[in-house]
Amino acid sequence: MRSQTIEFADRKTLCIFPDARLQLPQALTELNLETGYPVIVLIGGAIEDREALATDRAIHTIAKLAHEMKIMVICGGTDMGVMAEIGQVRSQNRYTFPLVGITLEDLVTWPGGPESKKFLWWGKERWQLEPHYPYFILVPGSQFGDESPWIMEAATVFSQGFQSITVLINGGEISRKDVQLSLEEGRPVVALSRTGRLADEISRDLDRNGLISVVSANAEERITEVIYKLLNIDPTHVRA
Repeated sequence: MRSQTIEFADRKTLCIFPDARLQLPQALTELNLETGYPVIVLIGGAIEDREALATDRAIHTIAKLAHEMKIMVICGGTDMGVMAEIGQVRSQNRYTFPLVGITLEDLVTWPGGPESKKFLWWGKERWQLEPHYPYFILVPGSQFGDESPWIMEAATVFSQGFQSITVLINGGEISRKDVQLSLEEGRPVVALSRTGRLADEISRDLDRNGLISVVSANAEERITEVIYKLLNIDPTHVRA
């Protein structure tokens, strides 16, 4: 397992490159992060114009909550959609919660990073890493979705002694895989309705899995209440 410091325009970010998921505890150590955080796995896709306001409000709510209660957020880490916005909101508000981007080494790049040698399926060569993340873990894989088991296992490893949940905003087929993996591991899923696509599809499913909670993305207090409950957090006690 190797590591590298990536230099963005205004910051340096440590990046770890594990070869196998059993190296995730070591990756946590290499990132100089402690074990034992409540963890939110934030999943989703593009931010669509119709749902942009609700999506933006929900991401601000999650970021503020993560900062106040020292919750780790694990996300895809590329400079697109939900993954980009959580990084931007964290930076703009000078929040300090640990934000870890986990994505595929062969499908991303960064300043001074690798150039693409092939034309990839979504019409771009490589996605840029979002420059405001303080931590990245870049993992093996050949197509988006291969990182999903890594993200879910990281949530388990990094939350030792605490709870972890998955929060879905919008989302497509890769997010569907993330939701399924979460449910298989017994991890609660919060689908934020009014953000489009998969989240709204789940909100209309009356036979959805009992581990899934649906909350409107516009309902800031309700989002906070549900996350507190599922992560077993006492809102009167701020972690040191």
